[in-house]
Amino acid sequence: MYQIWLKRLTNSKGLTVSKNHYFYLSKEIMNKRIKRILENIKSILKYPTIHAALSKKNKLYFFSYSWSFGGGERVFVDMLNLFKEEHPICFVTGTSVTEGFRKEYEAAAHTINLNRWSQKKGLKGYMLKKVAKAINSQKEVTIVGWSSEFMYELIPLLATHVKIIDITHNFTDNGKGLELKTLPYVPRINKRIVGSKGLIQQFEDLYKDNNIPLNYVDRLVFIRNRIPFDNFLPKKDYDNQLQVVFVARNSPEKRSEILIKAAEKCQQENLPVVFKMIGDYDPKKIKAPSNVEMVGIVNDKNIVNEYYKNAHILLLTSQREGWGLVIFEAMNFGVVPISTNVGDLSYYVSNEKANGVLIENRDDSELLAQLFADEIKRFCNDSAQLKKYSQNAFETVKELVETSDFEEVYRSVILGKSE
Repeated sequence: MYQIWLKRLTNSKGLTVSKNHYFYLSKEIMNKRIKRILENIKSILKYPTIHAALSKKNKLYFFSYSWSFGGGERVFVDMLNLFKEEHPICFVTGTSVTEGFRKEYEAAAHTINLNRWSQKKGLKGYMLKKVAKAINSQKEVTIVGWSSEFMYELIPLLATHVKIIDITHNFTDNGKGLELKTLPYVPRINKRIVGSKGLIQQFEDLYKDNNIPLNYVDRLVFIRNRIPFDNFLPKKDYDNQLQVVFVARNSPEKRSEILIKAAEKCQQENLPVVFKMIGDYDPKKIKAPSNVEMVGIVNDKNIVNEYYKNAHILLLTSQREGWGLVIFEAMNFGVVPISTNVGDLSYYVSNEKANGVLIENRDDSELLAQLFADEIKRFCNDSAQLKKYSQNAFETVKELVETSDFEEVYRSVILGKSE
């Protein structure tokens, strides 16, 4: 009977499964079902904790997609820390691939990972009503969300006195992004914080295309992300092998395959360079040349900083970025960025400024890899120029930090009176 059901299932999806594969398929399906059941039980057991948190008075509720390792999460933690004394509640509403910034989230706010409560249809419907009721009961209350579909679905249930703030770092490139799901709620969102200047134009175009009055563009607020700065440029060894770091999550838009191809080209030319690949990349699934070290996940920022201190170059091969925070985190330690020209990077990095290199974004990965390899070769052959770029990269971050209004503007937008 089970095989008949499985056969119907596979055929309905246009699959052809041999008899010998039924056992393995059924085992995989059962494992997934068991995993979901365990997740449901775990979520239900968490309910008393959620109930207790929602029973207390609060004026700040934050909603974050994840606490994984990533630039968006890093910015969210920096923002959360500004309001630690307010004892806010922070709901994690998506799937966190890694433990990433979990400790930082929990140190800054009463953090609750909703898990299946924000994903399973039946549980989510109940939780939306419960969270809305708790928020509506507060006299002065603000909710702040980043990439949280749960928060957007919450909006129709909220009372008019609730202040709503959305944070967006980037649009997706498949035409099906979360920004489209926010369109019905544009009139209700009091402020939209954007992490890059380019997003203001993207939102304006989005509103035009969907017949949304352009006066809502006035609700957009650009806040430049916070950059860590130690005011100390570490000494680097320019006489031996150069170190290139790549720091990213394992996501298609990061295009790690370009890094691998660039490393292969560097190896073919016997360039004195080694690549350090930091992120949730599985060495069993990636065929990397011997000049690539698969470091793996590094959640401790102090350890990541040690890699930056010894590195000479950072590669960013992304298809898209909002601001590219990792670029500035590396420049803080005098690491010279070689990056695709994405997001707002051209405002801050260029050959003209002699603080980094931007390569025009292309779909041809082979060509891109060659362009990256060519720039690495240039620096391998000219250590004096690399030193100059390193010093200028450091000075760029210093200037950005000295002119930062991150704390002032975030406090003003979130704690100020709603319009």
